[in-house]
Amino acid sequence: MPDADFGRTTIDKYDRNTVLTVRKCERPDSGKYKLVLTNSSGSCEGIADVIVLGKPSRPEGPLKVEDVRETRALCKWNKPKDDGGTELKGYVVEKMDMDTGRWVPAGEVGPEKTELMVEGLTPHKKYKFRVRAVNKEGESDPLETDDFIEAKNPYDEPGKPGKPEIVDYDNKMVQLKWEKPASDGGRPILHYVIEMKDKFTEWSEVKKTSDDKPEAQVDGLKEKMVYQFRVRAVNKAGKSEPSEPTGNHLCKHRNLKPYIDRTNMKTITIKVTRSHKFSVDVRGEPAPELTWFSKDGTKIESTDRIKIENVDYHTDFSIEKATRKDSGFYTLKAVNRNGSDEAQCELVVLSKPGMPKGPLKVENVYDKGATLKWEKPEDDGGLPIKEYVVEKMDAGTGRWVRCGKCPGDKSHPEFQVGDLIPGQDYKFRVAAVNDEGESEPLETLKAVKAKNPYDPPESPGKPEIVDYDNKSVDLKWEAPKSDNGAPIQKYIIEKKNKKSGEWEKACEVPGSQLTGKVDDLVERDEYQFRVKAVNKAGPGNPSEPTDYHIVKHRKLKPMIDRTNLTMTKVKAGKQVFFDVNIKGEPPPTVTWIVKDEAVSAPNITIVNIDYNSKFTIKDSVRKNTGIYKILAENIHGKDEAEVEVVVLSAPSKPKGPLKVSDVTAKGCKLKWDKPEDDGGVPIQAYAVEKLDTSTGRWVPVGRVGPDETGMDVGGLVEGKNYQFRVKAVNEEGESEPLDTDHATLAKNPYEIPGAPSTPEIVDWDVDRVDLKWKAPKNDGGAPITGYIIEKKEKFGTSWEPCVETKVCC
Repeated sequence: MPDADFGRTTIDKYDRNTVLTVRKCERPDSGKYKLVLTNSSGSCEGIADVIVLGKPSRPEGPLKVEDVRETRALCKWNKPKDDGGTELKGYVVEKMDMDTGRWVPAGEVGPEKTELMVEGLTPHKKYKFRVRAVNKEGESDPLETDDFIEAKNPYDEPGKPGKPEIVDYDNKMVQLKWEKPASDGGRPILHYVIEMKDKFTEWSEVKKTSDDKPEAQVDGLKEKMVYQFRVRAVNKAGKSEPSEPTGNHLCKHRNLKPYIDRTNMKTITIKVTRSHKFSVDVRGEPAPELTWFSKDGTKIESTDRIKIENVDYHTDFSIEKATRKDSGFYTLKAVNRNGSDEAQCELVVLSKPGMPKGPLKVENVYDKGATLKWEKPEDDGGLPIKEYVVEKMDAGTGRWVRCGKCPGDKSHPEFQVGDLIPGQDYKFRVAAVNDEGESEPLETLKAVKAKNPYDPPESPGKPEIVDYDNKSVDLKWEAPKSDNGAPIQKYIIEKKNKKSGEWEKACEVPGSQLTGKVDDLVERDEYQFRVKAVNKAGPGNPSEPTDYHIVKHRKLKPMIDRTNLTMTKVKAGKQVFFDVNIKGEPPPTVTWIVKDEAVSAPNITIVNIDYNSKFTIKDSVRKNTGIYKILAENIHGKDEAEVEVVVLSAPSKPKGPLKVSDVTAKGCKLKWDKPEDDGGVPIQAYAVEKLDTSTGRWVPVGRVGPDETGMDVGGLVEGKNYQFRVKAVNEEGESEPLDTDHATLAKNPYEIPGAPSTPEIVDWDVDRVDLKWKAPKNDGGAPITGYIIEKKEKFGTSWEPCVETKVCC
């Protein structure tokens, strides 16, 4: 037992030696150890300075997070109280997205810095942070933030502006003014965005101010369109909610001299007793005051037979049961504060022919025209028919418009109508004209649609993606089941990017082609495709769209991203992690190989998904050291890359056996071989210990350098049995010990020889005697080097040496 035992610390005292042993050293064991020796003659003392190296203590808190923005934050901390006995190498900072709960590296700084700006945060995500101090012994425990932070700017979007007011306008623009938002969101207003809509469109941005003044002019408006306007404020955080919109605003002049539309201000001939109405549009701002005058300049007032109806920008002048006296010129005068305009029209009242004989036939109808046919009137009014007047009425407007006229001398009159609007419903009428005027018109019984005798084609079959690469797709489809009477002229291919959600034209192909190629696609974006067939009637309905397609290579040899495949050294027990991205189409099959075999170990996890492989060694051990190969293969080829992993640990025990030789009563020699594994770190020394089997306690003998594999051991006590052991030492620690396989007795390798035979006197004289004898049967393990001859007188009491002989070798 030791002379003193303090748990991990023991003190052994000998006559000429004392040993202080501290097992499993810890950082607090560092310090100055004083040895005081005292006897009756005085005392002396010596001091040993002991430094126990270890990992640093964790950085001093709190871990502060400052200057938080949408994509970054500043982490600050204080240096650890204990650097572990060796200088710090720096600090490692990690972040954790609270949605994933996984810590990932955020950055590193040198030992002189105690802060790091963490970049790459995702806006509005919640994060925690932690920091570790690092020295050559390893990483400290982490210092972690007490709570999470949200990645957001310290300011918000502004409040919505006041409802805009139209302070001025004309037929092409408006000037707007509004109140600033009650709140700027914590950052100055940079500018305003003006949005506009009409009855046919949704809200869209049309103007951006150059500064924060709450006023703007919107140009490029279309006259007679009705618009609304609203405003958004913009600061560094983004756009505000929109203001309340203005009321509906009719785009028109604010100040305009009157102008009479003379389209309907022309000479009109009617039959006696018939009626006519002059329907006239008028421009001007403000709306002009409208007055009709007769041929003698008298203002016309409404009567039972003559009616004048004025509304803003329009007047209707009607004469019922016309008489010849109603013939003449009529003047319309328009007046406002900006000026006046006047125009004349003429009414001629004549006797007219009878109505053309019906029915009024509509034949050869197509999308822009038709052929009208009728018969002469039964009554020509007593005068030759000079011509026929043909009119059309768009059912959508309800207004008759003259199409033209044809000669009245044909026996079977007909007229070719043109300038129809495709898809509109029309009625037609025709009147006979003689020198006295027009007859009552002959009108079609029902409306006729201006359309071709065929319709747009049916939709093609759903397109199929037959080939693709990282920029294009090749499509094929089936023709429509019916072209609806007109040959297919072409196909329009449309595409839709999932990001925008809008269909747009991609390309066209001839109608004889049922395949097409769409180029200029964005790699990794998702698209849908559809096809429209087009004939003379126009495009038909689109086909069913394809499923969403990711734009990527179809045929691509594997390519391993080697960015994260860097040589890695870790201490035993630490984790090794490689996150490797892989390109290739189809997605490559991934295999990890070590020593020409697929990786298989209980502490190794491999997770392969398309285009990525994650390789993890948990609780690493020394045998995980090696060169690992990642192999990616598909039908187009393969790629492979290597990465070296070195797991550092204490060395393996020295290679045995531990040989003991040249044993004496006070010492011996030990011999061993180097360990097969140095633990990944060079051997620093070999530590030798001995055990007195009578005490059962191991005590240090000494150390030798890394290149020595033997030691001369001294200080043994004769007659004691000893065992010995040796440990290899590197900076990671001590190996398991190599022990002797049996105890060794501290004794010389030989004994006192046995007794020679009784000497025989072979000759003598007065002063001498010659003797001879036989050598002893046992030489004690060592050659006899000489003999000592002793003598004793006859009456003497003791033997005494008299001659010493030597034996030649």
